[in-house]
Amino acid sequence: MPVTKSLYRFLAAFLIMAAAASCSVEKNTSLSRFYHNLTSRYNIYFNGYQSYLNGLDRISASNSDNYSLVFPIFEYSNRDAATAATGDMDRTIQKCSKLISLHSITARPEIKSNEPLTGSEKEFYERSEYNDWVDDSYLLMGKAQMIQGKYNEARITLLHNSRESSDPLVVTASQIWLARISTETAGYSEAARLLEKISPARLPAEIKAEYFLSVADLALRQGDYSGAIEPLASGVEELSSKNEKIRLTFLLARVAEESGNRALAEKHYREVLKMNPPYELEFNARINQAGVFDVESGDAGDIRKNLNKLMRDEKNREYLDQIHYALGNLALRERDTVSALDHFRKSAYLSTGNSTQKGRSYLVLADYWYDASDYLKAQAYYDSTATFLSTDYPGYSEISTLSRTLTELAGNLNTISREDSLQYVASLPQPQRESLIAGIINEITLREREAEAEVDQRYNMGEFYENQRRFSGDISASGKWYFYNQPALTFGKSEFRNRWGERPLEDNWRRINRSRTGIFASGSTAEETDTAGLSGASGGIKSADYYLRNLPLTDSLVEISNERIALALYNAGRILAEQLEEVILAAEYYDRFVSRFPDHMMVPQALYNLVMLSRNKSPALAEGYSRRLVSEYPETEFAKIISDPDYYSKRIEEERRSAQLYNQAFEEYKNGNNTAALSLCETGLEKYPGSELIPKFNLLRTFAMATMVDERELKAMLAAIVQEFPESPEAERASALITHLNTEIPELKIEEEQQKARELFSTDITGPHYFVAVIMNNNEDINRLTFDVINFNIDNYTSENYSANGELRNNRFVMITVGTFPGRDEATAYRESFDPAMIFGDHTSARVITFIITPDNINILKNENDPEKYNLFFLENYMPAK
Repeated sequence: MPVTKSLYRFLAAFLIMAAAASCSVEKNTSLSRFYHNLTSRYNIYFNGYQSYLNGLDRISASNSDNYSLVFPIFEYSNRDAATAATGDMDRTIQKCSKLISLHSITARPEIKSNEPLTGSEKEFYERSEYNDWVDDSYLLMGKAQMIQGKYNEARITLLHNSRESSDPLVVTASQIWLARISTETAGYSEAARLLEKISPARLPAEIKAEYFLSVADLALRQGDYSGAIEPLASGVEELSSKNEKIRLTFLLARVAEESGNRALAEKHYREVLKMNPPYELEFNARINQAGVFDVESGDAGDIRKNLNKLMRDEKNREYLDQIHYALGNLALRERDTVSALDHFRKSAYLSTGNSTQKGRSYLVLADYWYDASDYLKAQAYYDSTATFLSTDYPGYSEISTLSRTLTELAGNLNTISREDSLQYVASLPQPQRESLIAGIINEITLREREAEAEVDQRYNMGEFYENQRRFSGDISASGKWYFYNQPALTFGKSEFRNRWGERPLEDNWRRINRSRTGIFASGSTAEETDTAGLSGASGGIKSADYYLRNLPLTDSLVEISNERIALALYNAGRILAEQLEEVILAAEYYDRFVSRFPDHMMVPQALYNLVMLSRNKSPALAEGYSRRLVSEYPETEFAKIISDPDYYSKRIEEERRSAQLYNQAFEEYKNGNNTAALSLCETGLEKYPGSELIPKFNLLRTFAMATMVDERELKAMLAAIVQEFPESPEAERASALITHLNTEIPELKIEEEQQKARELFSTDITGPHYFVAVIMNNNEDINRLTFDVINFNIDNYTSENYSANGELRNNRFVMITVGTFPGRDEATAYRESFDPAMIFGDHTSARVITFIITPDNINILKNENDPEKYNLFFLENYMPAK
């Protein structure tokens, strides 16, 4: 028996070695194909596929769907969740690569018969791959690469597979995943083209599900909710995974809800509830079901009862915001606006960790007040909406734009209200004004006390409930203090922010006023308001000076206040008309503007806008505005447009002729005919004074005259263009030419600077003076240089007690100031005795400028930080008197 067993073992080993030797991928026999297919399927491919499934499980565990939104069909579309599978997908790719490299059979089998080949035989012998698991490996590799976000690599892999595979199902699956790559990278046209080529009728369930879900995903990515319903429902029917079926049935309900098909949405929410889903999904299904319930045909009482039951359940404490949101939607559908608004406000207030829900609650409130044309309330809610919703929330861009528009409108409306109120208070007799301010201060003090008492009460109640929960065992870890309890800490932080806003960590934080105070808040920023001071500080919100300083108590301040009101009225009308399309309300603000400020420079444009706004709804009113515009402002562009229907066509013709004349002048200039070019430019300036080409005519005229005038006159002409048309390309060109002239002829620059110095500095050079030494280098020892000047004063002016101060100015030069001298003569004598080379010695090698200067002019110099310019003024006004 032992001999027989040994013989069997030897024979078995020999057969295995012989089989292996005959199964090289270089040989294509039935035995080699069997061996490589067997090894591929049950060894390498199996391990790679298991890694792939493990990766999908990790993605599912890491993914967190937002049930209040239309979440992605495929969990790997959440890139944060997809990173959890990186290791598993790497292993999958490695296994697939190994299978392809070790077990791919591309050698053709020998044809043993001389008989003609049948069609199937011919197809077999023309195959490019004879291992049935190689194309499956390419497909699996492409999927893993795609899930990793390596879209280019995945596209190359799957394109190769779709072209080389001989298995129609593998080709179809490759095309489906190629479409998914295009969808993920926003190549929607290519994805649609690939999917349209596929007929799903005879596909197996797994591939059919992949197809329908890919079609639905493409529709959702493009916002086509109605178009996504049917393929999503078909895909769900083909799924075998219970969890995936529950998840996507819920998504199907959300998609139906977004498409406006409430009945279908409610049907699918009911299906989810029957599937015994996880608690969070069940909860959200019940919440969303309330939002789509048909109150016309059903009894909302049961829905409300279920929601109130959920609210009383302690484990739903973190979901109270969603419950109130659902109750608000139910009330809104029942047309109970008061209850609906109350629930939405509670939803926003109670939302602590779910910023999306908080934003959605604010959005409903914002939309309500916007539809009611209460733009101040709408602005506040839209601002909060934009703060809490993420930028990828559907419609966020429109929400953000509307929020900015309403913020601009609210700023103007608040300016009108504030300035009118300030003017009213300023007009009161002083005793009445002081009494009003005292009443405001008393109200602020009372509010502070109430707020502090409320916080103390909340703290005591919170401490009581926290102790109750400790004894009830709600805090699982023994001795887990409040600030170690993350949920409690998060709730506390949110409560603090809801009550007090964002506050810096500092003493007496409660006493800082975070909001503007009634009618007296000026246009200061939040930071200025915060730093206005503690309540006891001078200028704080409980000081009368704080309010008096904003009152327009002089004619000039009233004028400034009126200008603010005028611009705010005009801008409010403009925003309402152009951005919110509130024609009637816009006309009201424009009318208030022209009635209250009839002499304002913008009245013609406001009247024109009133004509345009009133033309359709009130022709008689529009006619009145037109008559006023034409009679009072006949020379304005707006009056000409109203009085002449053909004005625009005439202007276009005028511009055409103007352009024709300019082109003719330019050709003459290019040909060296400066006199002819100059004449044509003069004609253009005279005939077409309103043309857009006036800056061009001016510049070309200057070029044509360049050989007829000297450099100073040429520079003056260029400077006139810069001054008259400051924002034009012609002004930019003129500035460049002025710079060139200054470089080529330095005297021109000096003359220009002298003129600027004459306009800038005061020619009243009587009275006290300072002496100034300017060292034109920023890398000097200021203390050393200042000490040198002090030593000079001690040695030569002991009895005068002159002070010397050194400072670095504008990080460009050191300025040492000596004084004060009683008058110009004393300062001049000091300057004449001051020898920089002797005093500073080798402590500086920089150029030193010395001059004397009045107190008024030294203040100007410090603002301008241009000692060279003042030195020109000094040389012109002081040196002749030497």
